[in-house]
Parts: sequence; structure tokens; C-alpha cells
Amino acid sequence: MNVSQRAFDLTDARTDDFQSLFDTHPSPMWVYDPHTLRFLIVNHAAVDLYGYSRAEYARMTVLDIRPIHERQRMLSAVQARTDMEKAERWTHLKASGEMLEVLTYGRAVRFNGRDAILAIVQDRTEVNAAHRQITDTRSMLDSIVDNLPVGVFVKDMADDGRYMLFNEACAAIVGRNPADVVGVTDRVLFDEAQLAIFRQQDQIAFEAEQTISLEETMLRTDGVPRILRTVKRALPTADGSAPRYLLGISQDVTEERSVEARLAYMAMHDALTGLPNRASFSEYVEREAKLATAEEPIALLYLDVDHFKHINDSKGHAAGDALLCQVAARLTKLVSPDDLVARLGGDEFALVVRQVRDGGLEGFAERLLSTLLPPFDLDGVNEHVTCSIGIAIAPDHAGDDDVLMRHADLALYAAKESGRSTYRFYEPAMRLEAERRHMLTAEMREALQKGQFELFYQPIVQLDHDGLGGFEALLRWRHPERGLIPPMDFIPIAEENGLIVPIGEWVLREACRTAAAWPKHLKIAVNLSVCQFRHNSLLASVVAALDESGLQPERLEIEITESVFLADVEQSLPLLRALKQLGIRIAIDDFGTGYSSFSYLRAFAFDKIKLDRSFISGIETDPGNLAIVRAVVGIGSGFNATTLAEGIETEEQLQKLRAEGFSEVQGFLLGRPMPRSEAEAMIYDGMSRLVG
Repeated sequence: MNVSQRAFDLTDARTDDFQSLFDTHPSPMWVYDPHTLRFLIVNHAAVDLYGYSRAEYARMTVLDIRPIHERQRMLSAVQARTDMEKAERWTHLKASGEMLEVLTYGRAVRFNGRDAILAIVQDRTEVNAAHRQITDTRSMLDSIVDNLPVGVFVKDMADDGRYMLFNEACAAIVGRNPADVVGVTDRVLFDEAQLAIFRQQDQIAFEAEQTISLEETMLRTDGVPRILRTVKRALPTADGSAPRYLLGISQDVTEERSVEARLAYMAMHDALTGLPNRASFSEYVEREAKLATAEEPIALLYLDVDHFKHINDSKGHAAGDALLCQVAARLTKLVSPDDLVARLGGDEFALVVRQVRDGGLEGFAERLLSTLLPPFDLDGVNEHVTCSIGIAIAPDHAGDDDVLMRHADLALYAAKESGRSTYRFYEPAMRLEAERRHMLTAEMREALQKGQFELFYQPIVQLDHDGLGGFEALLRWRHPERGLIPPMDFIPIAEENGLIVPIGEWVLREACRTAAAWPKHLKIAVNLSVCQFRHNSLLASVVAALDESGLQPERLEIEITESVFLADVEQSLPLLRALKQLGIRIAIDDFGTGYSSFSYLRAFAFDKIKLDRSFISGIETDPGNLAIVRAVVGIGSGFNATTLAEGIETEEQLQKLRAEGFSEVQGFLLGRPMPRSEAEAMIYDGMSRLVG
């Protein structure tokens, strides 16, 4: 059969009916000559879709509506008739140059008595674009899922939990290739124990139909444990039927948990020694104090390293840190595993122990003192330290943790007041003493504001001519209810709470103001405490007191003790030199009571050495004290310093000191501390009242 026999003969059809059907058909159609490839007839839909006019179609071939790269394919299809009787995908060109994606169907026909081809066109541009968009979206979603930093997986719960999705992050977490996971179940991937855990979790999440969150440790395929945080949820279906798939999102939080654990450890432990810190200690005591009973008590011990600041300042912070670490190590070795050692800060440690029966606690405290006796090696140099210990027992002394810690602190304070290198148990009297100190602190603040402090003056006699050389200003507190309070009852408390600084400034101003009105040859001596030397305002306060009063600097004597050097020698020496450059005289007080007076004499040229009263008592009969007196005279002569003896109470003591060559003396024999009015009466009445 030839083509004309197989072709549908349009010539036999009613021309009007064909033309009407052809022209109005919604699909673009045309008839073309397979030999010349020219359009023979096109319908309205083809004109509308492609934008060519009928006159343009009459001059065109079917190749003209195709891009260049598809024309050869078209020629081959026409020649081989491969585009006949089946749909073919093509790219066509509109008159505007826009490309169309179409599906064409060709059929051989007879048109006007000759062979022709009828082409029916379906515009697939929008459909294909939609397909591409769906494909691109799916590809993008796949890429997003694969590149998410968290693991994502989907299981088909209707198929034994078989994995439908398993992204790269998930694979990295468990240590498997995604291709090896998709299509298999947990039974293939994990051991029985892990399988049971996952199955139970999946079942809970699937039945609950809500998100569940969990965190657990699992082993990777290489045996490395990892901590996973996972959320699971059954995926709802669009038609509202029972869910089939389970979505899981997992994150490896191993490093995060490690950092959190490290931060938690740091928050509760001392960075230097590794011991529990104050926060950890407080939590421990709060818990243990509630559990303590008369049958099973606990003891809280506060421990301070004595004179640690001196080591820290003289040898440097590195040496101080090394000392604290060695102290921590010794304390840790001393306690049992059930006990606690903590560092509360600075040189303060705390212990919680349970050896509180049959003298066990006293023995433990003694061992604690002894464990610090061997020298500490600080970069090749041996250093010896002692400690002070305060002890409170629960429930005997307190059942409340805060009260127990306060009582231990009070006992520690008592141990320090007892001379250090000892221990003290809490006693109720300690709390009463603390309350007394607290009350005195409040009253001292009020006394400073209301002018209740006053100065007494004790005369200083010059032995070379038995004349008055000046006075030492001594602080007194005239309390409105308790009368005159001696300095030993309030000065130590003022030094503890820092009030000694403003009080000391008032003493300086008042002493200088008073002495400025005296005869020019008389001096005024003022004692300065360690706390004042630590304060940066001391030099400015001295200068201000001199300027305000008009007192000549050489008439002011500043008296200090060796404790000034123990506090901070690097700060003290420059300050002393600055004071001396002003013309102020500097005296070392209580000489002989410290352990290193001679080294200070070499470090600083003192103007006066005041021998402590303890060496004057018994000078008449004690050859040892007399030898010390003679030595001090020699030292003063060697350092070109005035020597003064305190505490002269008998005529015989006075004559001994005169005979030994002392320059100046003080004591009740020569005059007790007296109010300003009596001191000025002594000045103007002459020395008859002093030495008779």
C-alpha cells in the first residue's frame, strides 16, 4: 500500500465541514507538503499560538518554526516518517522568537489531490515548566536535607520501620554511608540493646502522634560513644488517614555537653587548686547540715594560712599560688574519701569532716596543724607557714548551714586573735563578741560624725636637759553612755572595718592643729596603723593636715610598727621616703618586739627608735633587759637615730636610762596621757611638774 492509499483523503470530505472543524479546533493544526515542507493550511489556534499571520505562513516551511538545532531532526523525521502516528516532543519558535515546548502528532493525508501531512500540536510549555519546577523543588529540598547540619531520617512504620530517608549528617553521626541505610531497618544497623531502645522510642512517638524529645548516648560503628539529641514525630497524612511515616531529627551534642560539663566543673571548682570552690562548698554544707544528727554529726573547719600575704608580696604571686596548691594537696591527703576539702578564696580553705567522736576531731585538728609544719618548696626555697583553724559542729553548734558557717568563721577569728597557729571551737561567747564588735562599729561611725573622739597627750622628756620635747597624741573615745573608752577596746575593731582610715585622718588634722599653737621647739608624735599605710590617700592626708594647720613638717613625728613592713614593704618604703622628704620625722615604735627589726633599720633611716616598755620593766634587777637597753643605745648611735624608752614608772628606771645614754623617755612617772588643757598647762608651767 502506498502513502496515498494509507492516507486519510481530505479531498473526499465536505470542504465546508472540514474547514469549519479545522479552523475552530482548539488545538493548533496545520497541513504541510512533505516534499516542499511548505504550510498548505493552518487553523486559527495555530495563528494565535505562534503569532504568524496567514500570509507569513503561506511563505514559510515547517522548518521556519523550529530552532536551527532541531531542523535536521525534522528533515530526518519527515523523510523516515518517524513522526507519524505517534506523539513527538519538539521545540518550536513563535514569531516573537519565544520558544515553545510542544507535543506533535502527525498523520498522512490527501489534501487537494496530493500527499500531505496533518500535524496536531499540543503546547506543553506550561506543563513542562510546572514539571521542571516540581523537579527543581524536589532537587532543592533533597539538597537542603542532605546538607542540613542536623541528621534527618524518615522511617516507613508500615514496613518494619524501613528507612526511606537518611541524610549525610545522620550518616556522619552513626558512621555509615547513607546508601547503606536507606531501604534497611534498625535491625541491620544496630545491636539488640540499641534496637530495643529505638523501637520503643519509635512506638511511643508514633502512637502519641506528637513530637517527643530525648537525649541518649549511643555507640558509633567505630565504637566511639556519641551523645544524641533527637526529636521524633509521626508525619500526618493529607487525607487525614492514620500516619505511616516517622520523621526524626538528630543532633550530635557530644561536644556541646562536654563544654557544658567543663563549664559546670569550672563554676563549682577553684581554677588554681582544682578543689571545690565556695559555691560548691556552700551547696555541700547545706545538704550535709540537714542530714547531721547527734549520732552522726559533722564538723566544719575554716582554715587560714597565717601571714600568707607576706609571702605573696615578698616572693610574688607565682610563689603564693604554688604555696596554695601545695597546701591543698596536703589537706586532701589528710582527709578521708567521705570528707570534703574546698578553697573558699585567697588563703582560706574549708573542710567538712565526720571524725567528731571520742576526741577524734581534736586529734584531727592537731594533725591538720602538723601537716603544714614541714617546709614548702617554693622554687627551690623552703618556706614555713602555719594556719589558724575555726571549728563548728552540726547539729551541736547549729543545724542551719548558714549559721554553721558563721559560727565556724567566728571560731576562726578567735583562733587568729589567740595568736594564730592554733584552733578554736565555736562558743556562744564568740557570737556575743561578734555582736559587740558589730555594735561598736555602728557606734564608731556615729562617734566620728558627732565628734565624740578626742586626743590625749603624753609628754616626751629629753634627758639631756630634762626639758619637754613634745607630746605623743593618743586617741580616746568619750562615749555618751559608757564614758571614756580606752583605745584597746575599739582601735582593733576600727582597723578591721576600715574606720581607722577616716579616724586616723581626723587624728592627724587635730594633732597638727593643736601642736601648731605650741612653742616652736615642741614636737607632736602621731601613730599610724597598717591600714592607713595601705590606703593610697595617706600621703595626701598628711600634706593636707600640715597645710591646714600651718605646722612645720619637722615638728611632726610619724610612729609606725614593724607590721607596716609585713603588710607590704614595696609600698611602705616609698611612702616612708616620701614622708621623710617632706621633713617629717619617722620613728619605729615597739622596737624589739618583732623578729626582723634590724633589717628594717638597714632598709630605712629612721629618725627615732622607741624601745618597747616590756624591756624597761625590771631593768633595775634584770641584767638581760639592761643589756638590751645598752644594745639599743648603741644601735641608735650607729644609725644616728634618737632613742626613746617607753613605760618609765620609777625613779630608778629613769636614772638607769639616763646613765645608759638614752635621749628621750616617756612613762607614767613623767606624765600620764592628759587632755589638751592639762598638756598646755604643763607646757606653760615649765618642767617642774615633770622631773621636780
